[in-house]
Amino acid sequence: RIITPSESSKRDIVRDFGVDPARVTVIRLGVDDVFVPPTEPRVPGRILAMASADAPLKGIATLLEAFAKLRVERPELELQLVTKPQPGGRTEQIVERLGIGEHVHFVHGVSDAELVSMMGSAEVACVPSLYEGFSLPTAELMACATPLVASRAGAIPEVVGPDGLCADLVTPGDVEELARALAGLQ
Repeated sequence: RIITPSESSKRDIVRDFGVDPARVTVIRLGVDDVFVPPTEPRVPGRILAMASADAPLKGIATLLEAFAKLRVERPELELQLVTKPQPGGRTEQIVERLGIGEHVHFVHGVSDAELVSMMGSAEVACVPSLYEGFSLPTAELMACATPLVASRAGAIPEVVGPDGLCADLVTPGDVEELARALAGLQ
């Protein structure tokens, strides 16, 4: 038997590894009960994302490009990235090239309580992934009732519900569409 967290992952496993679908069981992940809506007001202009900064599949490059476009109209915007980029790596290079370093804040090594507080403080959150087998951060952000823009990638549509019930879904890797969606939720 094979256990996987989404129907999307199940399809990929069956297709890519030639596994009999009858051997694969989907058991969705749950969210710890510390992830709850905030009791404090959200910070206007704060966008939050959580991902491995230098992993291309997480779509952080797309988010940084969209954020730079948004800042032209809304210079007060700030982006909090819960990640630890590789010094001098791809993400830091993009931030430098776009000239947004003063407005992008990297946070890592936080406790669950601090993470919940950060999720609750954001005016909007973003999951810009190019692929996800489940996306626990998406589920955690929804539990915190944080307005969410997420890519229509892998299992994310499954996680957010039918027709993007709990998130504004965008095309993976589409900078313009992501920027419009983020602007629409602020």
